[in-house]
Amino acid sequence: MEGSVARQETTHGVGPEAPDGISALVARQRPGFCLEQPFYGDPAIYRRDLDRIFMRHWLYAGHVSELPQPGGYVLFELAGESVIVVRGHDGEIRALVNVCRHRGSRVCWDRRGTAKTFSCPYHGWVYDLDGGLRGARLMPEDFDKSRHGLKRLRLQILHGLMFLNFSDDAPGLAEAEHALDASLKPFRLAEAKVACSRVYPIAANWKLSLENYLECYHCAPAHPEYARSHSLKLPKEQTRGLQAALDRRAAAVGLATAMIERIPSGEQLAGPHFFYDRHPLFEGYLTGSEDGKPLAPLLGDIADFDGGASNLQIGPVTFFLIYSDHVVAYLFTPRGPLESDCLVAWLVRGDAVEGRDYDLGRLTWLWDVTTAADKAIIEHNQQGVSSRFYQPGPYSPMESFPTRFADWYLKSIR
Repeated sequence: MEGSVARQETTHGVGPEAPDGISALVARQRPGFCLEQPFYGDPAIYRRDLDRIFMRHWLYAGHVSELPQPGGYVLFELAGESVIVVRGHDGEIRALVNVCRHRGSRVCWDRRGTAKTFSCPYHGWVYDLDGGLRGARLMPEDFDKSRHGLKRLRLQILHGLMFLNFSDDAPGLAEAEHALDASLKPFRLAEAKVACSRVYPIAANWKLSLENYLECYHCAPAHPEYARSHSLKLPKEQTRGLQAALDRRAAAVGLATAMIERIPSGEQLAGPHFFYDRHPLFEGYLTGSEDGKPLAPLLGDIADFDGGASNLQIGPVTFFLIYSDHVVAYLFTPRGPLESDCLVAWLVRGDAVEGRDYDLGRLTWLWDVTTAADKAIIEHNQQGVSSRFYQPGPYSPMESFPTRFADWYLKSIR
């Protein structure tokens, strides 16, 4: 009986490890309902997620400001894979697989730094910043170094935001760049800089973390700090007046509010994800701060505060919240079937000076307290989903984005 306390046998007769088991699970998923239990922790589905989602789509790898000089590098790490994102001597930024071409050791161990070359600590093979093998000690004279450079991944830069892709075949970001250029141009994000970056480990499947971010149905009861300033806690029909007022103010200061959307569907599931819109804050709040007052100098060419915030999505797991004076970046990645990471980075105008133009504690307050609360919410969500009594319930009308994500996800992994 619906809602009874009988155990819900979500995998009875259709185990993900069975031949075509994942496709069978996808086929029996009820439209408009949350995902069944195996999708939130089964090892076979986790492996499929890595292959179909994370190895085929564009992932945020940082901002160009993190690599100001040749030799500057940061590591991008995902589910056992490690990538060196480095600015070469020629100024070009590349993504190099952090696996020595000798016996496979990690070449670079530090999470970030500056290097003239990369030397493998194991046997001393030396690589140039472009990945080419410079030296391989005590190898035969006929050894061909040109065939043993570090492997490269595709890397593209969109308004200063760096994205990498593990696939050679995935569509590029040209369509997103063309569609979003006019809306993003006033912020001049390429001239911003990272003020702070934090990783929040979450003891839950990555999809629970992502679904939580995609909806604000939970904002009013779970995030009082956020809910007092952001109108997304309300259904759209209740914010039409606020939105109309924001549209006028945003136009006056040179910002766009029109929705731009490309969510792959049908036969184009591997295509680029991108989304942009701008929503209003409540009266008295100019930006995402505790008291509503500015946190940093205005970004780019913005003439004044309009009291709004832009939502930007690039790829299926990367999101940006763009206020008039700062940006908050989010990236959701898995570490295992029941573990994930939430990277949060705060960006300000490139010439802003900490202590003079912005206070780091005030800048990070809202999204630190909100993400910490989300971490607890998501971990308790995982505990409930893992219960033998879990039964998927229906999404609410305010969960349209999780509903659409679930539909795209199921089509992607079947």
